[in-house]
Amino acid sequence: MDAKDWFEQGKQAMMTGRIEEAIEAFDQSTSLNPSSFDAWWALANACNLLGSQIEDEGDFSRAHLYKIKAAYSFDRATRADPTDPKVGKAKAFAETIRDVQKRKKEQGLF
Repeated sequence: MDAKDWFEQGKQAMMTGRIEEAIEAFDQSTSLNPSSFDAWWALANACNLLGSQIEDEGDFSRAHLYKIKAAYSFDRATRADPTDPKVGKAKAFAETIRDVQKRKKEQGLF
C-alpha cells in the first residue's frame, strides 16, 4: 500500500472507533510520505484522543506517551507544510499538550 492508502485506512479506522489501528495506519502513511500535513495532523489527533481515553482510565504514564507523540506529530505537521492554514492551530495544540503534560508530571501523576 502507498501513503494515501494507509491514510485512508487510518481515516476509516477512526470513523469506526479503532483508534490504535488508526494510529498504526497514520504512522505508516507519515513514514511513506513525511511531507503530508494531513497525515501528521490525523496522527496527532488520534494520539491525543487515545491519550485522553487512557487518562480517563487512570493510566497517566501510558497516556503521557501518546500525548507526547501527539505534540510531536503536530510539530511535524507544521514542518511538513508550513503554508497549511492549520499550522497556527497545530503549533498551539502542541504547546498546550506539552504544558499540560508538564503540569501533570509536576503533580506526580506519572
